[in-house]
Amino acid sequence: MSSPAVLIVDDEEPLARILAFAFQNEGCVVDVATDGIDCMNRISRFEPTVVLMDIMMPRLDGLETIRLLRQNRAHRDIVIVAMSARGGVELEAMTMAAGADLFVPKPFEIGKTIDTVLGLMPATGTRGD
Repeated sequence: MSSPAVLIVDDEEPLARILAFAFQNEGCVVDVATDGIDCMNRISRFEPTVVLMDIMMPRLDGLETIRLLRQNRAHRDIVIVAMSARGGVELEAMTMAAGADLFVPKPFEIGKTIDTVLGLMPATGTRGD
């Protein structure tokens, strides 16, 4: 089976690097985008299984990027995990309405978040499947 592909979309470079390293250690293929525009430019070439999407980003924010992904038939089945330091019930509801599959407030515990995201992925043969 092929390795799951994870696209991390976050303008916080240190966090993106940590997440990339953690997912690579779980056998995933990882790419990183710095904002929504970068995500849209990479996604068709990379074809991720899951996208970790920061909400607060420059140029094109996460909410609008999620909406654009869900409008495109080629990207409708990608698992989208929204992340934001600006938490709260209202933002979580907005991300879910935009089309996210899960909302994770920042800061978060990396290991637990990795486990949660891997659990959302279709069967891939990783983690003892």
